[in-house]
Amino acid sequence: MKLRLILATAIAAATATLQAADVNVSGSITANTTWTANNEYILSGYVFVTEGATLTIEPGTVIKGEVSTGAGAAALVITRGSKIMAEGTADKPIIFTSVLDDLDGSLGSDRKALWGGVVVLGNASINSRANGEAAGTPAQDQVEGFSVSSEQIPLITFGGTDDADNSGVIRYVSIRHGGATIGTGNEINGLTMGGVGSGTTISHVEVFANQDDGFEWFGGTVSASYLVAAFCGDDSFDFDQGFRGTLDHLFTIQIQDEEPGDKAIEWDGATSPVTATPISNVTVTNLTAIGLGTSGTGDGSNAPINPRDNATVNLHNSVFVNYERGIEIESDIGSVAPVISSNVWWSHVSANNTAASWGTSQGSSSDQDATSYFTTASLNNSIADPMMKGIAYTAGSRGLDPRPAGTDSPIWTLPTVAVDGVAATDYVGAFGNTLWIRGWTNLDIAGYLPVDLGGGETGSITEDTVVDIVRGSSSKAVNLSSRSDVTSSSAITAGFVIGGTQNQTVLIRAIGPSLEAFGVTGVLPNVQLELFLPGADTPLVTSQVVTTQSTTLSAELGAFALTPGAEDATIVAVLPPGSYTAVVTGVDGATGNALVEIYELD
Repeated sequence: MKLRLILATAIAAATATLQAADVNVSGSITANTTWTANNEYILSGYVFVTEGATLTIEPGTVIKGEVSTGAGAAALVITRGSKIMAEGTADKPIIFTSVLDDLDGSLGSDRKALWGGVVVLGNASINSRANGEAAGTPAQDQVEGFSVSSEQIPLITFGGTDDADNSGVIRYVSIRHGGATIGTGNEINGLTMGGVGSGTTISHVEVFANQDDGFEWFGGTVSASYLVAAFCGDDSFDFDQGFRGTLDHLFTIQIQDEEPGDKAIEWDGATSPVTATPISNVTVTNLTAIGLGTSGTGDGSNAPINPRDNATVNLHNSVFVNYERGIEIESDIGSVAPVISSNVWWSHVSANNTAASWGTSQGSSSDQDATSYFTTASLNNSIADPMMKGIAYTAGSRGLDPRPAGTDSPIWTLPTVAVDGVAATDYVGAFGNTLWIRGWTNLDIAGYLPVDLGGGETGSITEDTVVDIVRGSSSKAVNLSSRSDVTSSSAITAGFVIGGTQNQTVLIRAIGPSLEAFGVTGVLPNVQLELFLPGADTPLVTSQVVTTQSTTLSAELGAFALTPGAEDATIVAVLPPGSYTAVVTGVDGATGNALVEIYELD
């Protein structure tokens, strides 16, 4: 552990870090390979992991695709029989993005289709081909969006007979700005899974600003959890060709831009024939879906879910908000009626918040009437404002917080449905008290989410406020120590910057009474400490106490101990990269000499 203090009057200098080396990658990977976090990998064209090889990617590794389109689009493809072991962590996610991305969140949500995406292909069963042609025995298909030679067709083929097939691990991974166009209306999804088996692990994956679907499953049996589809240009989650699995804790937010979002879920079962087996059977639980938030034409084009093509539908414990209206169940849904229960639905168009409006897709006249899902009391589908803490579509706003704002929110009060294989929750939607998208997602880096201030998120710190600290971050704050006088007209201000791409834990101490132990006279007797974002009038958090956690961290960092019971003030916060200002004033107009210190936690 190392403590660095730099006087505020000195010129601030960021900690020097070694620059990652660029490693260009193209063609095929045919032997076990490891990509390390001290390099940055640049994908050019299709990169195939083949011949049973395993690609291992260390936590914190960045992979960038060349700006590309058509047959030359940069994409990573894990072929049948090969594996990807991409095991990031909450502190060190693995990032797939464009070479244009500075990794600071500045590349906007409108920058889509800058490269391809990530494709995983397996040997699990599928039920049909996307083009409607005979699928063969066992059924196989080629992944959409690729243009390859006849010799390369096996590299984009998926499907087989091993439903327990293992294609590896994808955990704490962010995939950004992809979806390159291959041909007219033919784009690559953010994460494509073709015939991926249940032995594969998919968890904590974000797709940000993809041109086409965020996630798409073509057959297979892999279940997944904690998925984020943010500002994608088509559907957030798409199932097809006999996918069977359970998906829990999903979050999507869509946006009205040049490539607006469409459905939260396009729930397809098969292509031709729609009765092909194995019949799709997907359970979705604990989804929070935020729609475009624009009124549109009222034709239901931004309906949240669209079951069709003989799909077996199980949808529970979810929240839909800011969609026009409508459950769009198409006439070819088959003989098994969708099971839809314990969900919250709320339109930004107040007139549409009726059972008749939500139950009518306003699409084809042959679509099924879904009104009964809202009029059958035992289904517990509630048309009610979910009372989220905040919905925001703008980077840097810090206003997106889809957690319930109070205990009377229907997110807390609606009865939940037990789902096999998924831990029970006492809330519907993706979020209870924990904002699990914080820290590792581009949504956080780009400033959509509120700053993590533990119990202080409501505005004030108590002695018992505890923050889930981040260790091992390479995003270092500028550390400083400054002593000055607080007067009736002048506060002590200390600006600091967190660089890099990762969140950083900081300890801020504003010390008045404890200075007396060092012979300082005229100290500030009662200290107030506030933390601000640039230009903000309202502080992120205010503290007039020394917390238990800050006392422990002070000792760990080697900082001098504060006098027990003295009215100093501290803040512990996990902050994303950016600029901040700590302001020290006196409680009730008190004046005197004070010291402000800002420490980084290594």
